[in-house]
Amino acid sequence: MEGTSVRTLAARAAGAGGVLRGPSALPEALPEVPPEALPEALPEALSKVSFTSRVTVERYFRLGVVVKSAHNRGMDPISPLEQALHAARALVLADLVAGRVAEADVVSLVEESVVQRRWWVEQWPDGAGYVAGLVAQDVQDALLERYGRWPLCPVCGSGDPHALDVEPELGPDPHWVCHKAGVKVAAVGSLGSCSAGPPSS
Repeated sequence: MEGTSVRTLAARAAGAGGVLRGPSALPEALPEVPPEALPEALPEALSKVSFTSRVTVERYFRLGVVVKSAHNRGMDPISPLEQALHAARALVLADLVAGRVAEADVVSLVEESVVQRRWWVEQWPDGAGYVAGLVAQDVQDALLERYGRWPLCPVCGSGDPHALDVEPELGPDPHWVCHKAGVKVAAVGSLGSCSAGPPSS
């Protein structure tokens, strides 16, 4: 997806004010069908939602079945590389939403990182499991340069506000950790289970 289209999609998903609104911004729930009927039922259900919502559903909620893509109009299953990139994007976006900073320009930072990391993992396929942590660090660094520290530590109730760090820096199963308190706070993608505020300069 081109950068302009990504920003347009992010803006439409965000709605007025440029802030992602969480579950209410997603298309209405698909009807419940038995797993064996999904390949036949999914295209019919998707035809009832907008093109933008359809692309979003197909890219992020493929339900483990092969569906016709609005991008390539083929029937090819998603590749492991794309699975890793889509998962990394979704996890970091979830943390941005939890921190109430998922505005359109911030979502664009995620997309820029995904583009860069796609090239990286193409050169080193064995690193696909590390992409989520790398994208999280890319976005954290970009936010620090433009806005301030993110995500703020929700554990330490006293002292100066400080950001969490990703550990391991290069490895699977990345977590947000507080080095000051010496604790793991949440897995990347799970900051919603705690309270991580907006960037602090």
